[in-house]
Amino acid sequence: MKSCLRLFLPVFCLLLLTACGGKQVPTREGDLPPWMGTVADLRHFPQDLNVYAAEVGSDKPLLDAAEQAAQDARFNRIFFGPWEMGKTSMRKRDVAAIFRKARGFRYGDARWSQDEWDAISRNARLRAFPSRAQAAVIVRNTDLREMPTHETRFSEPTPDPRANPFDYFQYSLLPPGTPVLVAHTSLDGRWHFVECPVAGGWVDAEDVALVDENFKSVWRNSRYAALLRDKVILPGTGRNGGDSRANIGTVLPLAGEDPDGGLRVLTPIKGADGMARSAEITLRGGDAAPKPLPLTPGNVARVGNVMMGQRYGWGGMFGDRDCSALTRELFTPFGLWLPRNSGAQARVGVVQPLEGLSAKEKEALILADGVPFLSLVGMRGHITLYVGKYKGRAAIFHNVWGVRVIENGDDDARFILGRAVVTSITPGAELKNLYRTMTFADRLRTLSTPAEARP
Repeated sequence: MKSCLRLFLPVFCLLLLTACGGKQVPTREGDLPPWMGTVADLRHFPQDLNVYAAEVGSDKPLLDAAEQAAQDARFNRIFFGPWEMGKTSMRKRDVAAIFRKARGFRYGDARWSQDEWDAISRNARLRAFPSRAQAAVIVRNTDLREMPTHETRFSEPTPDPRANPFDYFQYSLLPPGTPVLVAHTSLDGRWHFVECPVAGGWVDAEDVALVDENFKSVWRNSRYAALLRDKVILPGTGRNGGDSRANIGTVLPLAGEDPDGGLRVLTPIKGADGMARSAEITLRGGDAAPKPLPLTPGNVARVGNVMMGQRYGWGGMFGDRDCSALTRELFTPFGLWLPRNSGAQARVGVVQPLEGLSAKEKEALILADGVPFLSLVGMRGHITLYVGKYKGRAAIFHNVWGVRVIENGDDDARFILGRAVVTSITPGAELKNLYRTMTFADRLRTLSTPAEARP
């Protein structure tokens, strides 16, 4: 459902880390593991988006009020779209395609067997697909899966999933409050196939509650709050009455604003009857803001800095972000809707092709026509946010897995960065074993601006 860089197990990184030298830029969680590296760009480019926002004007509106309001209205229409559907748009043959032949590794070097695969297929009971069409809501963070299982599927032997965060059963991480259409339920009742605003896939039935017309009316006809921080506690919304946490990208109905800056929001709670009800909770000041937050470089930097240094996770694996989740969720508080995958994001708005240009010509065009903190720079399988010029170079913010290199005869290996960083469009250009001496700049295909920027 989405595309990012291919993974190959980074056993080569110890040697390259030594060659890279210099100061190491850690992950948000702390020191770098031995398989994760630091290229020259991470030492030369400030890893603080406020630096770039100040350069272009932190408080400068990037969209006029009317345009941002129109974008926000579009966001809401798409977001609540599944509640307007009479039936799923997913075709049975497309949903069933993955179930035919076992592929990949479950864990370590253990391959999936056909018998194990077939057992999941029987539980999916796809002969009856689609068997339902009921509006529902996600009640806590939940994984959107390609098959109805919490097991993993790797493309290669994977002793350490953190060093290979590419579970190909994983489509996306859905935040609480996401409207969905339940189209089908597994034989054991533990999984629902849902269609949501970004994709279709399987979710744990415990994390889904059906909604009635009254619930839909309240949620569709509200003002909204968007989270500005990660791991925000939502009291009483977890399983068995405990707390849950939610991240940037979460949108909830706004019930009121407190004098101290806190916001009262509605969160979905699943009742014993499987139906959703709304509970009002209070978020601390700074955890969220009314949507849409004014789109300025300073505000984008404020949200983006929360993500800076966070580890890469394909499709939300481990609750982390990949490249397209970063850009999509970064724009959510501002009411700008982006599709889920990087290729689709690169086609939104005003698109300028970069293919056929030299690396120098591409950079010149980005610097001339790119809108800092609004324009996206994309290549096949990867998307980045342009944040402006730094010492004459175009700077991009992205959650990136790695730079393609040649190692021990493997011409599709990676020097692993594995986190959200600011770089030039040529990260790793100093590495001696680059594949065909190619950098990201050689592969850039599009400069796109998803909304009409203010002059």
